[in-house]
Amino acid sequence: MQTTARATATGPESLSSLEPMYAAIRAATRVPADWQAVVDAVVADLSGKLPPADEVLREVPARARRGSDRSQVLHVEPDGSFSVVAIIFQPGQATSVHDHTTWCAVAVVAGAEHEERFSLDESGRTLLPTGTRTHQAGTVSGFAPPGDIHRVTNPGSSVGVSLHVYGTDIRRMGNSVRRTYDLPIVEASEVD
Repeated sequence: MQTTARATATGPESLSSLEPMYAAIRAATRVPADWQAVVDAVVADLSGKLPPADEVLREVPARARRGSDRSQVLHVEPDGSFSVVAIIFQPGQATSVHDHTTWCAVAVVAGAEHEERFSLDESGRTLLPTGTRTHQAGTVSGFAPPGDIHRVTNPGSSVGVSLHVYGTDIRRMGNSVRRTYDLPIVEASEVD
């Protein structure tokens, strides 16, 4: 996913209305643990405490709300331990099939996201479906590599908005995608 660098400043004069969420993520990421434990802590801390979509959208430039810039960096922790990116999905819009360089927690604040998960077959030349999930507004989920090959689509008729928390300095990395997979996908009927 391409990101446009727009991080919040860290001075007290520029406090975001999303600062309580950043503080919760900060607390969850300060306990040394493996990636899965960190993402589980972030998911637990965000569940039931998501900001309303209008607060998130106030932090996003108008061109992104219209869909011309799908990803907007909202916050990068000064020590680079995590970044928060708002993703705007127009109806029917989808990502490529991809995996990530780091752990990620996803919080859907408006609309829905349909996630398809995959694994590589033994040859490494075909994708095998491993499951699907549809996340509605209010849902928080996460994953840690390896085994995070997926594609995300907005299945609804309205704009979807989600917050993606990555365990890295997204400005330095450019984005969180490790690689994309332009491989054939084996349909479930072909596996039986």
